[in-house]
Amino acid sequence: MTRARIEAINAFRQVLHHYSPFRSQPVDCVLWVKQELVAPNDYNPNNVAPPEKRLLQTSLEADGFTQPVVVIQQRPQAYTIVDGFHRHELACSKAALKKNAKRLFAGDLPDE
Repeated sequence: MTRARIEAINAFRQVLHHYSPFRSQPVDCVLWVKQELVAPNDYNPNNVAPPEKRLLQTSLEADGFTQPVVVIQQRPQAYTIVDGFHRHELACSKAALKKNAKRLFAGDLPDE
């Protein structure tokens, strides 16, 4: 049931995006992608100090994902993180966040 609902939400967003006056903006069509299809990039330049990482974890646990993990589709069923590496890393490694993320992340619309 959940998978069908998510697919319906993504389809609806794609239709809205087609007619949107903001369709040229990347954030106009945020879609849900399964977490297991998302891989970290190999060029992440950011280092987060332990205190800031704990703050990020606390924020994610308290408020959920207030910003998406942005991905780019590399091939069918394979996405690479463009932004949000540390959010993704915490969501994959912390039990409380795994539950909140429900194994789904926001991603971008592939060109068709």
